[in-house]
Amino acid sequence: MDTIRILLVDDHTIFRAGIRVLLELQKDFRVVGEAEDGQKAITLAQELRPEIILMDVAMPGIDGLAATRQIMDLVPSAKVVLLTQHENREYIIPALKVGAAGYVLKRAAADELVAAIRAVHQGKSFLDPNVTSTLVEHYRQDKPAAAKRDYEELTEREREVLVLAARGHTNRQVAELLQISPKTVDFHCSQIMHKLGIKGKVALAQYAMRRGLID
Repeated sequence: MDTIRILLVDDHTIFRAGIRVLLELQKDFRVVGEAEDGQKAITLAQELRPEIILMDVAMPGIDGLAATRQIMDLVPSAKVVLLTQHENREYIIPALKVGAAGYVLKRAAADELVAAIRAVHQGKSFLDPNVTSTLVEHYRQDKPAAAKRDYEELTEREREVLVLAARGHTNRQVAELLQISPKTVDFHCSQIMHKLGIKGKVALAQYAMRRGLID
């Protein structure tokens, strides 16, 4: 059985001790070191080359997110599982962006933490079920903003073509209405679909309706 080498990082000594006891109940887990802050975590990650780093987020000095970012650059073979009490998106989204492979809440059950470590060691990602709804809500809130940004990337002519095409006009009819060539309309349609990330006239019409461009 292969041994999974783990580095514990948390500024609370008693919490680290409890997690260490929990992990070492697993025959294939070995805690190779402990750190109380981000700076020491970076140093030990380079010295010990652990496979898994169990990292707190809020710590004095260099926090868990900044430490994770540096460790990903210095020891790319290591995988970081963030173990934290924070379950709001101000922490979750940045954690995923800096390269954390797992995100587990401190209130999670012991077997869930063990499962997260095993999953991440196998090259998978692990997200605590309790924060999934936070990510879904983030996506739902961000989607309209992204659509607005995409629309703003269109030129004035592309917006004219979009509205006419969404109303069901053929490319030839659009060309006649705007007094441009059908090939130019084809080009504009291609650009519109590329910028908006959609395909087909039906999708254009649906987009235009969502944006309130047509009734």
